[in-house]
Amino acid sequence: MINAEKIIKLICGRKYSPMNASELAEHFKIDASRFKQFCNLLRELELKGLIVQIKKKQYANPKKANLLVGVLDCNQRGFGFVVPVKDGISADIYVDEEGMGSAMHGDIVVVRLPSPAKRKKGKRIRKREVGQITNVLRRENETVVGTLKKSKHFNYVAPDNSKLYRDIYVSKEDTQDAKHGDKVVVKIDQWPARHLNAEGTILEVLGRDGEPAVDINSIVHQFKLPFKFEKDVIAETKSLRQSISPDELNTRLDLRNELIITIDPEDAKDFDDAISLKKDKKGNWLLGVHVADVSYYVRQGSALDREARKRGTSVYFPGTVIPMLPEVLSNGICSLKEGEDRLTKGVFFTYSPDGKLLRSEIKHSVINVKKRFTYHNATNKLMESDEEDTDPITNTLFEMSKLAKLLYKKRLEGGALELNLPEISIRLDEDGKIDTIEKVRRDISHLIIEEFMIAANQTVATFMRQKGLPSISRIHLEPDEGEMRDFAEFIFNCKNKNINPFDKRKLQAFMDEVSGHPESYIINLMLLKSLRKAEYSATKASHFALGLEHYTHFTSPIRRYPDLIVHSLLDMFFKGQLKSEKIKAQWNEKITGWAKHCSITEKRSEEAEREIIKLKLLRHLEEHADKVMEGIITGVQEYGLFVQIDEFLLDGLVHIRTLTDDFYELDKKRLSLIGTRRGRVYSFGDVVKVKITNIDLLKREVDFVIV
Repeated sequence: MINAEKIIKLICGRKYSPMNASELAEHFKIDASRFKQFCNLLRELELKGLIVQIKKKQYANPKKANLLVGVLDCNQRGFGFVVPVKDGISADIYVDEEGMGSAMHGDIVVVRLPSPAKRKKGKRIRKREVGQITNVLRRENETVVGTLKKSKHFNYVAPDNSKLYRDIYVSKEDTQDAKHGDKVVVKIDQWPARHLNAEGTILEVLGRDGEPAVDINSIVHQFKLPFKFEKDVIAETKSLRQSISPDELNTRLDLRNELIITIDPEDAKDFDDAISLKKDKKGNWLLGVHVADVSYYVRQGSALDREARKRGTSVYFPGTVIPMLPEVLSNGICSLKEGEDRLTKGVFFTYSPDGKLLRSEIKHSVINVKKRFTYHNATNKLMESDEEDTDPITNTLFEMSKLAKLLYKKRLEGGALELNLPEISIRLDEDGKIDTIEKVRRDISHLIIEEFMIAANQTVATFMRQKGLPSISRIHLEPDEGEMRDFAEFIFNCKNKNINPFDKRKLQAFMDEVSGHPESYIINLMLLKSLRKAEYSATKASHFALGLEHYTHFTSPIRRYPDLIVHSLLDMFFKGQLKSEKIKAQWNEKITGWAKHCSITEKRSEEAEREIIKLKLLRHLEEHADKVMEGIITGVQEYGLFVQIDEFLLDGLVHIRTLTDDFYELDKKRLSLIGTRRGRVYSFGDVVKVKITNIDLLKREVDFVIV
């Protein structure tokens, strides 16, 4: 079979004249039996942005054709940006509503760039290249979740996703008996045109908008999360042995009598890592990080493996989880439950008393967890006891806290950047409504787990690099200079302080300085937005934020597919199956595609989790609309103030028209609204008290008024 490199070399060559698929097949001497496979390869290269189709279905070099392939990211106001799919192209292409064609948010599209002549003259809109979408390569929205609206003359579905900014018309005959206000799934039959909305047919009625179970179901359908396991996957789990065979025990390091503990969130559904710590006669720390040996049960190429790869990650909603693996694995034989024998891969460290790593090794093992801690009770145990406590578990926790603090200090000294971004954890009652809301802050128990897991991930990544093994890396590229300069300007405007955003130690010192201040969260968030996003890759790039040269994900194979890949590769290495350069090359090729897919599924799960938490919070606030809440001003615009409610980490708008005590003008440099008559000033970081005036559940927006 002809390989991709030869196709690209031909099409991007200087002497190439555009050819269609049949002509290309003839050129490469592809017979009829392989033609379909050849066309699939051309399609794959199109989706990667390496080639494009032009008139008469001929293939061409995108650069010469002045075209670009990317993912359309729409704004609810009607414009969008095409984010290039090809690596090495950093600029997004702006597309106005007139240039959208039939494309919708999330589609993979071909966009025509402005002519080189126009670009040279500087004719750009909003300081970006302005393009026009010419073709949609892959539709993302064949089905859409939304709320059915019925009127006298027509029916339409208002999409839940605000980036799908145009309603979808449905005929009165195609409503599946859905009522006005029902949450539905609609299939697109006719794509939107320049001045025409999309049209569709209702496939499924999810239930009444506002019902707790419908909220979850809607998010699942909106983000197209696979939530049912196929029959072949379930059948495979039934054949798995539920106990550990004596033969397997004999091949592993037996640690079942060791003091091993887990520390996890209160509502954890699966336990894939455990830790142990003791000292040798020299006073060195002997740390063990024990990770569920999921690859022992989920073999490469099996139905379970294919399903885990498709899902990419588990998705955690309040009160429920959509697991990457069936419950018999994720909550059963792979989960490191207290008092149960479990197969693990252990990373074993020897640290000197001052925290210097002396040696490390990776072994297959079997453990039995002696104690399960939650973050809360581990922290409480440390706070309520003292170091002289004779209880072995308490004493071990104290030693773990000492080592974790040392490792954390060394990471910061090595150039790590640590952000402080608390999260919201909500628990639901029996009716699916919010029962409790807690702001989860990073404490000593979190530090213990984070530092030990980082150490294990780094050690495994370094081991695989030293052995020349294929691997999937967790990379975090250097930030864009312009973004960091913008962040420094933002800090100067809001704090009147000059910082060097390119000196990580000084930057960390500044972040520590603002810690505990009301504006700390938003400053941390602004820095996070200025950095690039960490992702999975087959390349061996470093991790900027952690300050580490080698890094991978190894410690969560129950809930993340990249970790499972690393476990499988380690199994193959220890069995001597990765000696061939050909096999290594085959793995590297597969990992390239898997890494990109896992980055996409990770982003999808994060967005879905944020969406359901925001929706639940807004429904909760609907019932407490009269409550006066304390918030902090996180943004200042001509049209008003953005205020974040500290209790919920929820942002809303105080519109300028509600500030009736004065006439306010924007001072961009001071990030303030200033009253021109009485001199009242509202500035970034100010603490204010607000009440809710409006909640728009469709747009997931809330409006406040200052009390």
